[in-house]
Amino acid sequence: MKRELLLLILLAITPRILAQVTVDTSSGVVVVKERTPTVHKGLSIYNAYEPGRGKCHLIEYEPNSGDYGVDPDTLYLDLGNELVHVKTMLDAALKYKKSYNFYRFAINLAPYRDVAARLADIFATSPEWNAYLKKAGNLQVADTLPDGNELVEVKYDRVLAASVLDRSNFVQVLNDFFQPYGYKVSTNGFPPDHPPLLSHNQLRSIGKPETLIVPIPNSFFTLTKITAPAKAGPVKK
Repeated sequence: MKRELLLLILLAITPRILAQVTVDTSSGVVVVKERTPTVHKGLSIYNAYEPGRGKCHLIEYEPNSGDYGVDPDTLYLDLGNELVHVKTMLDAALKYKKSYNFYRFAINLAPYRDVAARLADIFATSPEWNAYLKKAGNLQVADTLPDGNELVEVKYDRVLAASVLDRSNFVQVLNDFFQPYGYKVSTNGFPPDHPPLLSHNQLRSIGKPETLIVPIPNSFFTLTKITAPAKAGPVKK
Protein backbone atom coordinates (compact mmCIF):
# COMPACT_ATOMS: atom_id res chain seq x y z
CA MET A 1 0.00 0.00 0.00
CA LYS A 2 2.83 2.41 0.89
CA ARG A 3 4.64 1.57 -2.35
CA GLU A 4 1.49 2.32 -4.39
CA LEU A 5 0.98 5.61 -2.56
CA LEU A 6 4.61 6.60 -3.20
CA LEU A 7 4.22 5.75 -6.89
CA LEU A 8 1.11 7.94 -7.18
CA ILE A 9 2.94 10.85 -5.54
CA LEU A 10 5.91 10.46 -7.88
CA LEU A 11 3.65 10.33 -10.93
CA ALA A 12 1.91 13.50 -9.79
CA ILE A 13 5.07 15.54 -9.23
CA THR A 14 7.34 14.17 -11.95
CA PRO A 15 5.88 16.29 -14.81
CA ARG A 16 6.44 19.43 -12.74
CA ILE A 17 10.00 18.38 -11.85
CA LEU A 18 10.87 17.70 -15.49
CA ALA A 19 9.22 20.86 -16.79
CA GLN A 20 11.55 23.19 -18.68
CA VAL A 21 10.43 26.80 -18.78
CA THR A 22 12.26 29.13 -21.16
CA VAL A 23 11.89 32.84 -21.86
CA ASP A 24 12.80 34.19 -25.31
CA THR A 25 12.81 37.94 -26.07
CA SER A 26 14.88 37.91 -29.26
CA SER A 27 11.92 38.91 -31.46
CA GLY A 28 10.85 41.80 -29.23
CA VAL A 29 7.96 39.68 -27.95
CA VAL A 30 8.25 37.91 -24.60
CA VAL A 31 7.68 34.25 -25.49
CA VAL A 32 7.56 31.75 -22.64
CA LYS A 33 7.56 28.01 -23.30
CA GLU A 34 6.83 25.20 -20.86
CA ARG A 35 7.87 21.74 -21.96
CA THR A 36 7.73 18.31 -20.37
CA PRO A 37 7.78 14.89 -22.08
CA THR A 38 4.00 15.20 -22.51
CA VAL A 39 3.28 18.96 -22.30
CA HIS A 40 4.12 21.77 -24.71
CA LYS A 41 2.53 25.09 -23.90
CA GLY A 42 3.27 28.69 -24.73
CA LEU A 43 2.52 32.16 -23.44
CA SER A 44 3.34 35.33 -25.39
CA ILE A 45 3.31 38.93 -24.18
CA TYR A 46 2.97 41.55 -26.91
CA ASN A 47 3.58 45.28 -26.78
CA ALA A 48 0.54 47.34 -27.77
CA TYR A 49 -1.00 50.77 -27.55
CA GLU A 50 -4.60 51.20 -26.40
CA PRO A 51 -6.51 54.49 -26.23
CA GLY A 52 -6.88 55.52 -22.62
CA ARG A 53 -4.22 53.04 -21.48
CA GLY A 54 -1.22 54.12 -23.53
CA LYS A 55 1.55 51.56 -23.86
CA CYS A 56 0.36 48.23 -22.55
CA HIS A 57 0.84 44.50 -22.90
CA LEU A 58 -1.37 41.74 -24.25
CA ILE A 59 -1.09 38.16 -22.94
CA GLU A 60 -1.88 35.27 -25.28
CA TYR A 61 -1.92 31.68 -24.06
CA GLU A 62 -1.68 28.66 -26.34
CA PRO A 63 -1.70 25.03 -25.23
CA ASN A 64 -0.38 22.38 -27.55
CA SER A 65 -3.00 21.73 -30.24
CA GLY A 66 -2.70 18.04 -29.40
CA ASP A 67 -4.31 18.77 -26.05
CA TYR A 68 -7.61 19.29 -27.85
CA GLY A 69 -7.82 15.60 -28.67
CA VAL A 70 -8.58 13.87 -31.96
CA ASP A 71 -12.20 15.05 -32.05
CA PRO A 72 -12.39 18.87 -31.67
CA ASP A 73 -15.97 18.54 -30.40
CA THR A 74 -14.99 16.29 -27.49
CA LEU A 75 -13.96 18.39 -24.51
CA TYR A 76 -10.85 17.13 -22.75
CA LEU A 77 -9.34 20.17 -21.06
CA ASP A 78 -10.19 21.94 -17.83
CA LEU A 79 -9.41 25.64 -17.48
CA GLY A 80 -8.80 25.31 -13.74
CA ASN A 81 -5.98 22.85 -14.47
CA GLU A 82 -4.72 24.88 -17.42
CA LEU A 83 -4.25 27.99 -15.27
CA VAL A 84 -1.52 26.13 -13.36
CA HIS A 85 0.56 26.24 -16.54
CA VAL A 86 -0.41 29.85 -17.24
CA LYS A 87 0.84 30.82 -13.76
CA THR A 88 4.15 29.00 -14.25
CA MET A 89 4.86 30.87 -17.48
CA LEU A 90 3.48 34.24 -16.35
CA ASP A 91 5.65 34.12 -13.24
CA ALA A 92 8.66 33.35 -15.42
CA ALA A 93 7.85 36.39 -17.60
CA LEU A 94 7.53 38.57 -14.50
CA LYS A 95 11.00 37.52 -13.36
CA TYR A 96 12.35 38.77 -16.68
CA LYS A 97 10.49 42.09 -16.48
CA LYS A 98 8.36 43.41 -13.64
CA SER A 99 6.92 46.59 -15.19
CA TYR A 100 4.17 45.17 -17.39
CA ASN A 101 0.97 47.10 -17.93
CA PHE A 102 -1.37 44.25 -18.80
CA TYR A 103 -4.49 45.13 -20.77
CA ARG A 104 -5.79 41.92 -22.32
CA PHE A 105 -5.65 38.16 -21.80
CA ALA A 106 -6.45 35.98 -24.82
CA ILE A 107 -7.26 32.29 -24.56
CA ASN A 108 -9.33 29.97 -26.76
CA LEU A 109 -12.33 29.02 -24.61
CA ALA A 110 -13.79 26.36 -26.88
CA PRO A 111 -11.87 23.25 -25.66
CA TYR A 112 -12.53 23.57 -21.90
CA ARG A 113 -15.12 21.39 -20.21
CA ASP A 114 -15.55 23.56 -17.13
CA VAL A 115 -15.97 26.71 -19.24
CA ALA A 116 -18.57 25.01 -21.45
CA ALA A 117 -20.47 23.71 -18.44
CA ARG A 118 -20.50 27.15 -16.83
CA LEU A 119 -21.75 28.80 -20.01
CA ALA A 120 -24.45 26.16 -20.44
CA ASP A 121 -25.69 26.67 -16.88
CA ILE A 122 -25.65 30.47 -17.21
CA PHE A 123 -27.76 30.58 -20.35
CA ALA A 124 -30.00 27.61 -19.55
CA THR A 125 -31.06 29.20 -16.25
CA SER A 126 -31.41 32.80 -17.50
CA PRO A 127 -35.09 33.91 -17.60
CA GLU A 128 -34.22 36.72 -20.04
CA TRP A 129 -32.38 34.39 -22.42
CA ASN A 130 -35.11 31.75 -22.38
CA ALA A 131 -37.83 34.37 -22.93
CA TYR A 132 -35.84 35.76 -25.85
CA LEU A 133 -35.38 32.32 -27.45
CA LYS A 134 -39.08 31.53 -27.07
CA LYS A 135 -40.11 34.81 -28.70
CA ALA A 136 -37.44 34.75 -31.44
CA GLY A 137 -38.23 31.24 -32.66
CA ASN A 138 -35.87 30.00 -35.37
CA LEU A 139 -32.55 31.87 -35.16
CA GLN A 140 -31.03 30.23 -38.24
CA VAL A 141 -30.01 32.68 -40.95
CA ALA A 142 -28.62 31.88 -44.41
CA ASP A 143 -25.73 34.04 -45.65
CA THR A 144 -24.13 33.98 -49.09
CA LEU A 145 -20.34 33.86 -48.85
CA PRO A 146 -18.01 35.73 -51.26
CA ASP A 147 -17.35 32.46 -53.09
CA GLY A 148 -21.07 32.03 -53.72
CA ASN A 149 -21.60 29.24 -51.21
CA GLU A 150 -24.40 29.54 -48.69
CA LEU A 151 -23.71 29.38 -44.97
CA VAL A 152 -26.53 28.66 -42.53
CA GLU A 153 -25.80 29.68 -38.98
CA VAL A 154 -27.54 30.72 -35.79
CA LYS A 155 -27.51 34.46 -35.16
CA TYR A 156 -28.59 35.77 -31.78
CA ASP A 157 -28.92 39.05 -29.91
CA ARG A 158 -25.30 39.69 -28.93
CA VAL A 159 -26.21 42.63 -26.66
CA LEU A 160 -28.60 40.48 -24.65
CA ALA A 161 -26.10 37.62 -24.52
CA ALA A 162 -23.43 39.99 -23.18
CA SER A 163 -25.86 41.34 -20.59
CA VAL A 164 -26.67 37.82 -19.38
CA LEU A 165 -22.99 36.88 -19.21
CA ASP A 166 -21.89 40.06 -17.43
CA ARG A 167 -24.47 39.53 -14.67
CA SER A 168 -23.18 36.01 -14.03
CA ASN A 169 -20.13 34.65 -12.24
CA PHE A 170 -18.51 33.59 -15.52
CA VAL A 171 -15.22 35.45 -15.00
CA GLN A 172 -14.86 34.48 -11.33
CA VAL A 173 -12.19 31.85 -12.02
CA LEU A 174 -10.10 34.33 -14.04
CA ASN A 175 -10.72 37.08 -11.48
CA ASP A 176 -9.41 34.82 -8.72
CA PHE A 177 -6.39 34.00 -10.87
CA PHE A 178 -5.42 37.58 -11.82
CA GLN A 179 -6.26 39.27 -8.51
CA PRO A 180 -2.89 38.39 -6.90
CA TYR A 181 -1.24 40.06 -9.91
CA GLY A 182 -3.25 43.23 -9.24
CA TYR A 183 -5.90 42.96 -11.98
CA LYS A 184 -9.62 42.38 -12.35
CA VAL A 185 -11.17 40.77 -15.41
CA SER A 186 -14.10 41.70 -17.64
CA THR A 187 -15.58 40.10 -20.76
CA ASN A 188 -15.70 41.63 -24.26
CA GLY A 189 -18.99 40.53 -25.69
CA PHE A 190 -19.53 38.13 -28.57
CA PRO A 191 -18.13 37.90 -32.13
CA PRO A 192 -20.17 39.92 -34.66
CA ASP A 193 -19.45 37.53 -37.55
CA HIS A 194 -20.11 33.79 -37.49
CA PRO A 195 -20.79 33.74 -33.72
CA PRO A 196 -19.85 30.33 -32.31
CA LEU A 197 -22.14 28.15 -30.21
CA LEU A 198 -21.49 25.07 -28.15
CA SER A 199 -22.04 22.21 -30.61
CA HIS A 200 -24.36 19.28 -30.02
CA ASN A 201 -21.32 17.06 -29.44
CA GLN A 202 -19.84 19.50 -26.94
CA LEU A 203 -23.12 19.73 -25.04
CA ARG A 204 -23.36 15.94 -25.04
CA SER A 205 -19.75 15.75 -23.84
CA ILE A 206 -20.62 17.73 -20.69
CA GLY A 207 -23.96 16.00 -20.11
CA LYS A 208 -26.17 18.90 -21.22
CA PRO A 209 -29.24 18.80 -23.51
CA GLU A 210 -28.28 19.15 -27.16
CA THR A 211 -31.18 21.56 -27.71
CA LEU A 212 -29.56 24.34 -25.67
CA ILE A 213 -28.49 27.50 -27.49
CA VAL A 214 -25.25 28.46 -25.72
CA PRO A 215 -23.16 31.23 -27.32
CA ILE A 216 -19.39 31.34 -26.79
CA PRO A 217 -18.01 34.81 -25.96
CA ASN A 218 -14.95 36.46 -27.45
CA SER A 219 -11.82 34.64 -26.32
CA PHE A 220 -10.12 37.72 -24.94
CA PHE A 221 -10.65 39.46 -21.63
CA THR A 222 -9.87 43.00 -20.51
CA LEU A 223 -7.51 43.32 -17.55
CA THR A 224 -7.90 46.42 -15.40
CA LYS A 225 -5.57 47.33 -12.58
CA ILE A 226 -7.11 47.07 -9.16
CA THR A 227 -6.89 50.40 -7.38
CA ALA A 228 -6.83 50.49 -3.61
CA PRO A 229 -9.68 52.47 -2.03
CA ALA A 230 -8.68 55.94 -0.94
CA LYS A 231 -7.98 56.24 2.76
CA ALA A 232 -10.20 58.58 4.68
CA GLY A 233 -8.35 61.65 5.90
CA PRO A 234 -8.71 63.30 9.28
CA VAL A 235 -12.06 64.87 9.96
CA LYS A 236 -11.79 68.63 9.82
CA LYS A 237 -13.50 70.47 12.65
